[in-house]
Amino acid sequence: MPVRMRKDRRRTTAGLEEWRSALETEFDFEGDLRDAGILTDEYGRPNREEARGAWKIYGAQIMAERDPRMGPAWGLREFGPPH
Repeated sequence: MPVRMRKDRRRTTAGLEEWRSALETEFDFEGDLRDAGILTDEYGRPNREEARGAWKIYGAQIMAERDPRMGPAWGLREFGPPH
């Protein structure tokens, strides 16, 4: 009888909720990116080019939802306004 393969329960893509913390603060505090398969360094920082791509996709929404009293998001300071 063949062995049944177990399904990997981790997400295979990272969306807005997985990227939010990293794009706002530079760090993936909860490990959401790691769980979605995005590599981070030992401090929870994602690869800069991956973060730049995510900022282009999700930056406008993050800026619209972010409380202005919190100051500018890391993605805005680092990469400028999203396109």
